[in-house]
Amino acid sequence: MIICFSGTGNTLSVARQLSGLLTGENIVMLEGDTLLRPENFSLTPAPRNIIWAFPTYSWGMPPVVARFIRQIPSNPAFDSAVHWMLTTCGDDIGMTDRRWRRIIRSRGWKAADAFSVIMPNTYTLMKGFDVDDENTAARKLNAMPEQVKAIAARISDAGAAPLPLLVRGAWPRIKSSVIRPLFERFAMSPAPFHVNGGCTGCGLCARSCPMNNISMLSTDNDATARPHWGKNCALCLRCYHICPRRAVAYGRHATDGKGQWINPVLMKKTT
Repeated sequence: MIICFSGTGNTLSVARQLSGLLTGENIVMLEGDTLLRPENFSLTPAPRNIIWAFPTYSWGMPPVVARFIRQIPSNPAFDSAVHWMLTTCGDDIGMTDRRWRRIIRSRGWKAADAFSVIMPNTYTLMKGFDVDDENTAARKLNAMPEQVKAIAARISDAGAAPLPLLVRGAWPRIKSSVIRPLFERFAMSPAPFHVNGGCTGCGLCARSCPMNNISMLSTDNDATARPHWGKNCALCLRCYHICPRRAVAYGRHATDGKGQWINPVLMKKTT
C-alpha cells in the first residue's frame, strides 16, 4: 500500500508509477477528511508493505504528514507491515529520512529503506526560488521512470543489498537540523496568501486544497466570493500553482513574476 500526500502532483505521479510496477500496491491519498482526522484512519486487510510517499519541504517532512503518522491509532496492520519512505524533491532531501525513521520507530514499526526521486521544483515563496525552466523540468521527468523502476526492484526484493537511491546533497545536517526548524517556525504561515485583481472567484483553489483550508467568501465591498485562507495549511502551494489566472499571491512581492508547475496527473484528478 502507498499512502501518499502530494501538493502539486509530483509525488502522486511517482506513486502511480510505482504502483503500476508493484502488483497490489494501491494508493491511499492523504487529503481532506483522511488527512485531517487521523484518529479515524485504519487499514484492512493488513498490507505487506506500507510506502509513505510525500514531498520534501525545506529538507524535512511536511509537518502534516509527520503529525498524521504520529496520531493514527495503533493497528495490527501497521505493526506487521514493513514501512518504506518515498520522497520527491527538487534537488536533495538533507536528513529527511532520519526524521521519518525516528517517527516510524517511535510507533514500534519496522522501518526499511528510504528513497528520493528528483522532480521539478515547485517552491516559489522566497526570493531566489522559482520553478524550473522547461528543459530542466523535462530532464527530471524523463529520468523519473528509471529511478522508480530501481525503487520497485528494491521493494520487491527486500533481501537485496540497499540501493543508493537517496540524495542528501551538501551539508545535509545543517539543512535539516538548523535551516529546516527555522523555516518551519517562521516561513510556513498561510497568513501572507491573498489574491490579486486577476481573481475571478472560480473557486478552483478552494476545491483543490488537500487541507480544506480555503473558503470562498464575499464581502460588503465585493459580492464575488473569493478565496480566504485559514490557519490549517500544509504550504503545499497547490492553490498558487493551480490558479488559471495566476491570481494567487504570497506576501508583498514574493511570488511576483514567478512561474507555476502542476503535474499533469493532478490536473486530471482535479478537473
